[in-house]
Amino acid sequence: MAQAAGVGVTDAPAACLDTIVDYARDRIAAAGRYPREGLHHRLFRMPELDLDVWFGGRELAELCESRLMPRAAGETARARAEVMVLDPTLPGWAPPAHWREDAWFSSRDFDRRLAAGGVRGFYHDAPSWQFFDPESATGVFCLPDPTGIPPWETGSPLRLFLHWAHARNGRRLTHAAAVGVEGAGALLAGASGSGKSGTALACLLHGLRCAGDDYVVVEAGEDVIAHAAFRIFKQDAGGLQRAGLDVTKGGWGVTNWHGKYEFDAMKLSPSGFARRMPVRAILMPRIAHLPRTRIEPVDPTAAALALAPSAVFQLPGDADEGFRFFSGLARRLPAYRVLLSENPAEIAETIGVHLTKEFGDAG
Repeated sequence: MAQAAGVGVTDAPAACLDTIVDYARDRIAAAGRYPREGLHHRLFRMPELDLDVWFGGRELAELCESRLMPRAAGETARARAEVMVLDPTLPGWAPPAHWREDAWFSSRDFDRRLAAGGVRGFYHDAPSWQFFDPESATGVFCLPDPTGIPPWETGSPLRLFLHWAHARNGRRLTHAAAVGVEGAGALLAGASGSGKSGTALACLLHGLRCAGDDYVVVEAGEDVIAHAAFRIFKQDAGGLQRAGLDVTKGGWGVTNWHGKYEFDAMKLSPSGFARRMPVRAILMPRIAHLPRTRIEPVDPTAAALALAPSAVFQLPGDADEGFRFFSGLARRLPAYRVLLSENPAEIAETIGVHLTKEFGDAG
């Protein structure tokens, strides 16, 4: 790949499977050499991770500050990673390559080719690229312009870098919510539209603890622990109204690409938002419009299938290892279907009673 003088600017040709590892390595190396002067630096001290990020644009740096979860004072991290977020408005940084028009794109082949080359990556046709080297824990986010992140990134920015950084230390960013009572939490897993985010919000507002409504970091050591990754909840106007929150009073901002408001759950319920919680079960909510919420046991296969999108679709890069992690988690933890009523307070009460009864005395 042609390389210019200075910090390693490439001609950014169209990419394909045959060139993708070289392109990823080139961009990671060029980012490592890029001058830091004039960039916006943020060190995000998160639960179990120090994420050192250099941004070309201030707006994205401030977005991440408002979204990423800070760890508690006095806590230390067991891992560190560095990410450069760069775009071609910066001196000497090339525009991101496009995927070659005549080249077939398969996300599975893309992931496997990069993994064989010792890197992780993701492509969005804006175009933007995210590359990460697990060995050095360094990465680069190549944007088309200072604010050109994919639209789904606003609520959970840098999530793939969190995923890759935690994976190298045996933890997994997981597409699930986490709710619980003192000493007994549960993952809420389910596809979009299952009621997962609404159930998490109901729990947050009605006396339970919550560590996230969409993504949490799961650690499966001697105990299973869920760590908060983002402080933002996402909910549409109807969901906020069902939860008893008045969207007409203002202060909610504008909706995101998916028609949902993004709001700071730590400000909404400072005492209810948890940075970490022990996980004793997997709950799979389903909108059922019942008079009262009903909780039924299900087999580990159903739980594994509910968690599977975290390994394949939501968080690409090492699907096989992700399947092993979540299959092991499903075998280890009891799983339940939660058939939901339409009453947020009753939903939270039923889940709280169940967790207290089944796991409240767990060590």
